[in-house]
Amino acid sequence: MSVKLDEVILRIITVNHAWKLSRDEFGNDFGATKSLRHTKSSLQATLLREFPGDTYLISATDNEDQDEEMYSVRLRKVFVINGLERRDAEHLPVRIAEEIFTKQEINNFLQQ
Repeated sequence: MSVKLDEVILRIITVNHAWKLSRDEFGNDFGATKSLRHTKSSLQATLLREFPGDTYLISATDNEDQDEEMYSVRLRKVFVINGLERRDAEHLPVRIAEEIFTKQEINNFLQQ
């Protein structure tokens, strides 16, 4: 059974919210926090790899409250998720992108 683009986007957003709640409540080193962060990154990798015509990466410019370089996982068209228009599927730290993608994949995602 094939997974649908909007379902992956919804999962990423949902896991991202859960990760932030866990991080704020229990800290970055808590097991569930780490697991949620890993799950979000894995879903973002699936999104970029499985839907290359619908997604791309750009350097995030709206991350002034982040302490590391980030990519924004962008959508080529607007999706309505939970009643809100979405043009992205959250941020992905460059450090994590470099762990889960090859340099060629990153270059391809950035050049789209």
